[in-house]
Amino acid sequence: DSAGMDLWIAAESATREAIDAMLAAMDGLVEGKAVWLLSQYAPTGTSVFLANSMSVRYGEYFWKPGNRGISIYSNRGANGIDGTLSTAMGVAHGSRKAILLAGDLAFLHDSNGLLAGSQMSGSLTVVVINNRGSGIFEYLPISDQEEVFETHFATPQTVDFEKLCAAHGVTYERIQDWDTFEEVVSAPPDPGLRVLELKTDRKADVATLRSLFA
Repeated sequence: DSAGMDLWIAAESATREAIDAMLAAMDGLVEGKAVWLLSQYAPTGTSVFLANSMSVRYGEYFWKPGNRGISIYSNRGANGIDGTLSTAMGVAHGSRKAILLAGDLAFLHDSNGLLAGSQMSGSLTVVVINNRGSGIFEYLPISDQEEVFETHFATPQTVDFEKLCAAHGVTYERIQDWDTFEEVVSAPPDPGLRVLELKTDRKADVATLRSLFA
């Protein structure tokens, strides 16, 4: 009924205001704030592709509603992260502007997609959240088993993303603060493929998300 709907809307509004205030006050690079800022600073009409695992979950949690004409895309490969980069390049192809938000493992799992960068007609900005591993498993009980967790579940990597991009002739920039992120993401994108890397702390991201939900 309408009374129940009013209560739901009021709860949603109060929760969003509280989360918005906490995210706005965070200066450190944390995963959730990246998608929150994308929802506010991505150019009007941009196609935003959310990779699986934590990227799409943060989109569900923190994407701010608005009237910017943003189209949201995602897919589900055989193992969740199959074809992430290549699919996002397909979304951008044909003079469309697009942004991909992906974790480091999702990006690396399809890094051969960079080989087709010169053939893509359009603009794709890849925002890589590099927390050196699989953040989604940090939320499972197995994360307490330190003797096996890092090696078998988190699977940390030590790839130099700048060198990887240079090997493919792809523009790269490391983002060190949110002011720079807002400026770079909101600027009209040049044609082609570019990669923005944000380095975050996997353990700290878990603590931050739990504090927001508390």
